[in-house]
Amino acid sequence: MLVSKIQFVIVSTLLLLLSLLVSTIQGHYSNTSTTAAAGASASPWLKKITTNWPRSPWPRGCRGRPWVCRRKEEFSGKWPDPFRQRWRCCRDRCVDVSSDVYNCGLCGIRCPFSWQCCGGFCSNTNISPFNCGRCGNRCPYGVRCLYGMCGYAEPDLPQGPRPPFPFPSKRPWPPRPPFPFPPKQPWPPRPPFPFPPKRPWPPRPHPPPFVEQ
Repeated sequence: MLVSKIQFVIVSTLLLLLSLLVSTIQGHYSNTSTTAAAGASASPWLKKITTNWPRSPWPRGCRGRPWVCRRKEEFSGKWPDPFRQRWRCCRDRCVDVSSDVYNCGLCGIRCPFSWQCCGGFCSNTNISPFNCGRCGNRCPYGVRCLYGMCGYAEPDLPQGPRPPFPFPSKRPWPPRPPFPFPPKQPWPPRPPFPFPPKRPWPPRPHPPPFVEQ
């Protein structure tokens, strides 16, 4: 009884594997025939592209040929604009280094978070009075830039009369003192040399002459 059960399980497994193998072979032959029919009707250009795939006949990026990133605006004879586009080849792709936050000014220079690249320099547009809110937005003189807005939460300045120019008015300079300052005074007469004058020495006492007795 046990042997018959084992034989039945083995035969069932073999039949299942055989059916799976037959279905796999039929699918493979059907795909091959479809590809062959499509290849027979394809054009020579499509065959060439399919043969070179995934390698394209021409490189896609700008590596090795950075001149492809140059634009016509860079060769114009106009006055140079600090915010004009400047295209460079960075990591095999053309980028505008005057406004790209990941390549600001030069390739690889990344601006901090919430900063913008203005003319090739990283600028905090939230507080910068020269680039307030966006690049090139300059606040008036004496007005602060806060949260990207000029004069945020500040009262309007009164428009009074302008002071005279130049401010303050120049005053006449006082007369200059005589040169040299202070003026030199005449020196007093020099004392006689040597100072003090030497006095004559008193005569030296002589001992009495020695007389032999």
